Amino acid sequence: MDIKMKAVRFAVVAACLFGAVAAHAEKPYDGSWESLQRMPVPAWFDDGKIGIFIHWGPYSAIGYRKGGRGYAEHVPKMIYREPEHYYPYVKQRWGACPPEFGYKDIIPDFKAEKWNPDEWAKLFKEVGATYVVLTAEHHDGWANWDSDLTPWNAVDKGPKRDLVGDLGKAVRKQGLKYAPSYHRERHSSFFAEKLYVVNATPLPDIAEEIRRVPEAASLYGPFGFSKDYVDDYVARWKEIQQKYRPDMLWVDDFPIYTRDGNQVRKGTAKPIIQYFDDQVRGMITDYMNNGAALNQPVYVNNKGGNRNWPDGVGCLEKDNLKLKVIGPKWQSCTTFGTSFGYLEGDTYKTVEGVIHEMIEVVSRNGNFLINIGPKADGTLVPEQVERLRAMGDWLKINGAAIYGSRYWKECDQKDEHLAFTTNGKNLYAIKLQKPVGPFTIAGTAGWTAGQVKSVRLLGSHAEVEWTMSPQGLAVSPPSNLGESQYAWTFEIVTDREQHKPNVILHDAAKALTGTKEVDLEGYDATMPENVPGSSVVVETASSAQGFKQLPPPPASGLKVAANQKTGNEPLESLTDGTVTAGFGPVFGNGTRNGAYKMDLGAVKSVSAISSWSHNMKGFRGAQKLALYGSAATADPGWDLSRYAPLGSIDTTGAAKAPFTAASLQAAEGKRLGEFRWIVWAVSPISEKGGGENTAMQELFVECIK
Repeated sequence: MDIKMKAVRFAVVAACLFGAVAAHAEKPYDGSWESLQRMPVPAWFDDGKIGIFIHWGPYSAIGYRKGGRGYAEHVPKMIYREPEHYYPYVKQRWGACPPEFGYKDIIPDFKAEKWNPDEWAKLFKEVGATYVVLTAEHHDGWANWDSDLTPWNAVDKGPKRDLVGDLGKAVRKQGLKYAPSYHRERHSSFFAEKLYVVNATPLPDIAEEIRRVPEAASLYGPFGFSKDYVDDYVARWKEIQQKYRPDMLWVDDFPIYTRDGNQVRKGTAKPIIQYFDDQVRGMITDYMNNGAALNQPVYVNNKGGNRNWPDGVGCLEKDNLKLKVIGPKWQSCTTFGTSFGYLEGDTYKTVEGVIHEMIEVVSRNGNFLINIGPKADGTLVPEQVERLRAMGDWLKINGAAIYGSRYWKECDQKDEHLAFTTNGKNLYAIKLQKPVGPFTIAGTAGWTAGQVKSVRLLGSHAEVEWTMSPQGLAVSPPSNLGESQYAWTFEIVTDREQHKPNVILHDAAKALTGTKEVDLEGYDATMPENVPGSSVVVETASSAQGFKQLPPPPASGLKVAANQKTGNEPLESLTDGTVTAGFGPVFGNGTRNGAYKMDLGAVKSVSAISSWSHNMKGFRGAQKLALYGSAATADPGWDLSRYAPLGSIDTTGAAKAPFTAASLQAAEGKRLGEFRWIVWAVSPISEKGGGENTAMQELFVECIK
């Protein structure tokens, strides 16, 4: 069908149906932000807790990113922004590069030929998800649905089937809620010379591709913001809304709201961006009123550290968000690895890390929206399926502490590695370390024995001994811990309601304090949290002899390897006990995912991991490191998912000092763990993630004799 005829057909149908809704239903939302701030959290979202996010599109056919780390779904634009790297890669793989062969020409490789939506949906149900979010359109302008508004859609090109519609039918057959996500707000500069500006112009080779193939203009453009762009933005969402009746309006963050002279939520906006905000407010209002008319409890997300909408309009959300407090209803769209879209050879979080993150999110009033990035043919990545199934196995045993749960008066107790949830009169104390000895729940201090009716360990038939003391409920775990792995849930039945709704930190800005900032380009990988009880010591000095807390160590002579080529000094200089002014071994500019690995020669009790650096050119003294350990007897390689995450070091605030030392140290008399192999994974220091340029001078591991 001609695209114009399809558009007319959609407009007529939409007008009739939207008119019918308006005629037969009272509208609870009047079009103001104040009205939308009163939207309730639907029970399916508040109770369901666990969602599956899916980034899938033509970018999945690339499955590559320079350095092997970061958001691979951004590569369609990076091809043109970093031609010196990506053009040779594209030419080697496809035989030509832009402008002869560009992103538009990769689309035929996105075929979904092995895709079975019912198998996906069945898996999602089996692993404990209650809702599914599939990318309907990402920043690249490609529509995964049967669109009447663009020829660049999955029915007319690529897979030649309605991906959004087919998956929606499959997941709803399994009783799951469904939300096609919409990211077009960032499309206007995705293929432009400058990002996040009102008046954008295409990159030169994009312009040349459009000159050669005029149809490409509606994929790569339009560029910048105009009334037509805004109206089309709203029309595309309304098409999704009308065709698929989504349970949630999921949109990405709007960079333009705080860029190019705009501060929309503070009342400053260029006229076209004010028009955009007004139209989007109307779009949300229409969506919420339509849901009410259909008796469909729907919801909205509010993405970004700089929220799209006024606080209270939908749930707070950021990528890989970890609130440190119990916040207003929020959601973490979380990656298993470093990318949302498919990235071959991505580095993955450990299964234990994923399960702990899920528990911590839920205990703080959050939802866990875990992402997968399928391959272009519709098959799933084995490492991601492995983590999904492990998550599902844990939920089958411990789901009573997750589904339908609410937060307690405290979200955690760090000294005992506990997280808490509630459900009615039940308190759930989830032990994040194997419960091999008695522990006391400090938050129950002052309780009487009569308030506790029973204590049991989910997944175990063994009896749990407990007593009340002035310090709180003392629990003695059984020797048989049952079927659970990675975290163990103690269900405490009491005589009163345990949910404490008044403990929320309602101020979203304060709740977000201390969390990782949103990186719109996906440069920074998630840094692991420090081993419980450990601390980071940072010291600066004007000379190598000026350190008091962290003096340079004696030469160790241990072997250090690097996963990529280094320049300047040999790697042996990192273990020679010498700290001097100058470069040690350093990765080249633009290097991504650089890491050093030390072999201790045998498994040892590690108490501290330290590093020294020299300030070069104002920033190369800074250290931004993720630390990992392995007790493997043979070299475990460079796949960090095989290592235990130990913690993070970031000394960028001390970068102006001539010398900087940093050390992750276990608590006195304790250890970080038993390891033979230690890895320093070096993160980019510059804002644009230019490469691992820390001028490392010395690496040292202190062991308990």
